[in-house]
Amino acid sequence: MSYRFRALETLESELRRVVEEPSKRPSRFRSWLGTPRRAGWGLLAPIAGVLLAGGTITLAATGVILTGSVVPASAPVGPSEGIGDPVSSRLLPLQVRDPAGGLPWGMRIVETSRGLVCAQVGRLHNGQLGELGIDGAFKDDGLFHPFPPGVAQSFPGGSTEDGTEIEGGTCTLAGPTAGSSGTAWGSAVAAELWGVDQNATSAHGHLSLTSAERRDISYGLLGPHAIRVSYREGASLQSEAVVPGVGAYLIVQPAAATSDHEGPGEAPGTQTPGAGPGTTGALTAITYLNNGSYCENGYDARNGATVAVAHACPPAGAPAPPVQATQAGLSRLHPSIRFQVRAGRVTAAEISFAAPFPVRGAAQNYALWSKGCGARGEGADGAVFNHDVVKGAMVHLLLRYPFSASCSGAERPVEILFDSSAADAKRTPGRPPGQLLLASTTIRLPKGDRGAARPR
Repeated sequence: MSYRFRALETLESELRRVVEEPSKRPSRFRSWLGTPRRAGWGLLAPIAGVLLAGGTITLAATGVILTGSVVPASAPVGPSEGIGDPVSSRLLPLQVRDPAGGLPWGMRIVETSRGLVCAQVGRLHNGQLGELGIDGAFKDDGLFHPFPPGVAQSFPGGSTEDGTEIEGGTCTLAGPTAGSSGTAWGSAVAAELWGVDQNATSAHGHLSLTSAERRDISYGLLGPHAIRVSYREGASLQSEAVVPGVGAYLIVQPAAATSDHEGPGEAPGTQTPGAGPGTTGALTAITYLNNGSYCENGYDARNGATVAVAHACPPAGAPAPPVQATQAGLSRLHPSIRFQVRAGRVTAAEISFAAPFPVRGAAQNYALWSKGCGARGEGADGAVFNHDVVKGAMVHLLLRYPFSASCSGAERPVEILFDSSAADAKRTPGRPPGQLLLASTTIRLPKGDRGAARPR
């Protein structure tokens, strides 16, 4: 913090202490404020108002802003569920200017108990990442609100092949947990957040601000072999170094004039250059240094155009052939099916079975998949069991509104799957790497009941 604002910070601290703890006022403040406590606040209010209400306008341009309450933490889910509990948090050495000035943007990584490394983006102040009380957030108090230690998962889901989205970021699989040396799919990611409010809060898709008040953010964790990223800035191409070791980058730009919604996107991959993430957002190329040789992956995702690179990364060497599984080689599942019925309408089908494999982190999960019906695949849906579980314990998966599609009829075919992102994971022939088809079953509409419509 610059010296010229130290007195302002001292005054703010003293004002807060005097207002919030009247009984602890020193005698010099009591004599100045007088005996009635309300009178003391009356004298302080105009001064505090200048500091607090005008904080964003008056102070943010100089890099000084007052700190408010911590961003409310999400309800804890425990160390063995969802993304898990935070184990460690580290602020990365990234400070990116906002197009309108004020506090810069930054990024931190949070490691979790389920083997995830989560990248979270926000505004940066005094070595902390957080959100701003503007544009309707925190009642427009004009303060900086730091993030809590943990991160909040945006929606329930798996944590492997397509990553796991969190509020203001995404998670990848930690290399040692996911497989060998970051070769597991999902151990690196290039991601974007578009239409984000300048206050760094999530509007969850509901926007009321102009594009000038919103941002398009490109960021990612590319792994230890990545050294630079190239990206499009208006009509020009720019290049910058990534954070060594984790391959982190952060690009903040004004939202596109045509942007009318907020959303995330990501391109997962591995930490191996030839199988690294694709480019997304403003990115056009990723440069790697591996075994003394440079190579690049290039593609203009925003415009859908090929990008010329000096040395294209060769395709990754073929991984060791996975141990092919067959249905005859797997323990036969005996799933049970129970329906949730409300007023004669089926709202969900719960499928339960004993786990043939343990789940020890985000690199594995059980899932259901039900294909859609009709020409457009109407009603396709799935469910993920995103918890740790020991072998033989019961797994419960809930398929919601299974008969809501007009073409679904009285039966729905369902697949029970086990997914693993480990590099040497088994798979069923014809399936993606690491995916085992454990069983196929059919759920049938109970006699006399009808399918409930999915809420709009």
